[in-house]
Amino acid sequence: MIVYTETVVHLAPPAFADDAPYQVVIVTREDNTRVTGRVEGERLQIGDEVVEAAVQDGIPYFRKACR
Repeated sequence: MIVYTETVVHLAPPAFADDAPYQVVIVTREDNTRVTGRVEGERLQIGDEVVEAAVQDGIPYFRKACR
């Protein structure tokens, strides 16, 4: 899976205000579908290879893949 785009949320909706700032990514999966999720660990960049680290409350969390 590859990071298609990313952004950092500084002003979050009330439900996520305590988490701000946090990074959100859109990831292209192997089947060319895309999914939005959050980042676990270090900041990601466009083009980074990632793995799905967890799913919390229906939200996928991604982290940089080990090479």
